Amino acid sequence: STVVISMYENVTSGGFYGGTTSEQQAGGATGIIMTSDGYIITNSHVIEGCGAVDVVLQDERVFQALLVGQDAQSDLAVLKIDASGLTPAQFGDDTLLRSGDPVSAIGNPMGYRSTITPGIVSALDQPVSVEGTTMVLIQTSAAINFGNSGGALINQYGQVVGVTTIKIVADDGSAEGLGFAIPTTRVKQVVDRLIAGAPVTRPSLGIIVRRGQGENGGLVVEEVDPDSDCHRQGIQPQDIIVAANGQQVQTFADLERIKRTLDVGDSLLLEVLRGGEHLEFTVTLMDQDDF
Repeated sequence: STVVISMYENVTSGGFYGGTTSEQQAGGATGIIMTSDGYIITNSHVIEGCGAVDVVLQDERVFQALLVGQDAQSDLAVLKIDASGLTPAQFGDDTLLRSGDPVSAIGNPMGYRSTITPGIVSALDQPVSVEGTTMVLIQTSAAINFGNSGGALINQYGQVVGVTTIKIVADDGSAEGLGFAIPTTRVKQVVDRLIAGAPVTRPSLGIIVRRGQGENGGLVVEEVDPDSDCHRQGIQPQDIIVAANGQQVQTFADLERIKRTLDVGDSLLLEVLRGGEHLEFTVTLMDQDDF
């Protein structure tokens, strides 16, 4: 269910859309077979700036790929090859993951084909900033090296729960086991839109929260964007969010996990404590770019 992706630059003609190439190979990475008819998921950074991409299957067949779409902020891209009868990956539910769960990264690190490296879920819903863009990712101790990009992070049942994206590398070599993957719930949202040719949205409540203290716990609202539906519905700073859609919320990760299953325009029921009083607000998720 994984493939080798070879990228090329300085294309003579055709690029992603066919034709001949007479260029130098720029590098290799990994992709995940999404459908039997040749849709493939990989990272956006894998194909950025490339003139052409080849996909190499396990049986050594080579296909030139068409670029269906990419979203740099999510670091996801969809390719299409002219093939049929492929074995697609099985996708699992990342919202069921817990810290400590066993996972493995599958990819082509340093050119070593179909390598599987075991590890655990180190943390969930970790905000990671790269070149001014913040992504909320799965952190894993599974070894990830150059060439793993765009590969699968699988659970103990062999289901894809994330798409490998980055690792932290320290100049002095002191950072180890700091790899990250895009959760499959977010992958599905982005990939579905890329295939449909629709703009990629980023669901947001338009609030800034911090973890609460004391017996109430929950998330304390620090700021409410005046353009958000939370503001329109009456959410105020110092409100304490204790539940969302009937599920208890104690950490940012709890809220993020619930929100990630929704899209722009969907409603979210928030249970809030204000001055000892329990209140409920139904708010509509908006696109992050609208704030």
